[in-house]
Amino acid sequence: MLMQKEVLAEIVDHLPEGIILMDQGRTIHYMNEKAFAMTGWEIGEKVPYCTYCQDREVEKDENRCILTSDDPIPFFNSHMAVYEGLEEFEMSLKKLSTSDREYFILRIRQPIKNENSERARLHELLVQETMLAQEAERKRIARELHDHIGQSVYSIFLGLEVIRQNISDEKYQNHISNMVNVMEKTLSDIKHLTKSLRPEIVYDIGLKKSLAEAVKDWRKLYQIDIFLQIDIEQDHHFDPEKELHLFRVIQESVANAVRHGQATYLSIHLKSYYQYIFFNLYDNGNGFIADGCKSNGLGLKHMYERCKMLSGDIRWISKEGGPTRVEGFVSLTRSEGEREDEFNDHR
Repeated sequence: MLMQKEVLAEIVDHLPEGIILMDQGRTIHYMNEKAFAMTGWEIGEKVPYCTYCQDREVEKDENRCILTSDDPIPFFNSHMAVYEGLEEFEMSLKKLSTSDREYFILRIRQPIKNENSERARLHELLVQETMLAQEAERKRIARELHDHIGQSVYSIFLGLEVIRQNISDEKYQNHISNMVNVMEKTLSDIKHLTKSLRPEIVYDIGLKKSLAEAVKDWRKLYQIDIFLQIDIEQDHHFDPEKELHLFRVIQESVANAVRHGQATYLSIHLKSYYQYIFFNLYDNGNGFIADGCKSNGLGLKHMYERCKMLSGDIRWISKEGGPTRVEGFVSLTRSEGEREDEFNDHR
């Protein structure tokens, strides 16, 4: 026996999550009682974009809503305007096609832990330990480069300078000069590599100033134009280890744009909102096919895992011939119940 529409409607009305049916213009055609109680919206009104999507940089024909993409994330946490200000929701979207129109079913609920949260937490801890082990190894290698290899190369450089000053033969003078130039270039490379492996400046002056310093280095190193805009309120105090993870994500994005995309221009935009940092990177490089990129390539996978570890997400919007846009968000505040020295144990 088919269920009567009235019975089905009553069941939907009493679901523990909000259900909203809207068209492509985001006009509400139906909403259950829970959705009305949570938002105060009315049938016929338009569903507002969440705070994240409002500030997204989109292409001409791209839908502003992140959940309507061809490869949407399963759910997304953000704030939306309701009748009493802003409210944080966990949202998911499903496209519904009819004979003549397309609709979207929007599900909203208060953020709760996933039913498989214990398994997810174990996976997160494993990823976290792996990332921290990598940072510890980077720190060790950076110290070796600076304290031992760098000092040895510098000693050779000084020795060659002394030899050059005491050689009169022009032929040998040219040889020594070439060797001095090579040593000078090697010292510069070691300096850049050391800073890349272990940007201690993140701990000393924070993400905002450390990125500004890094951009200066990247401009010289890669010989490209980089524009940086950071809209982070002064009173935000973030976890330094978590700031380092976001720094790594941006660092990897810049390297990918230059090495693989052959980009000549790159823009980086960071904006804070409550406990979140939203980031958006754009480059004019060759681009790539973004489908399935989270599972292809170790660098991109690490970027994805870092963002997930920071209770966020990351997306690549690109095509062959470019341009490429990398966007996402992370939470840099210390999680509830997280030990204050949990990250610092691995420094």
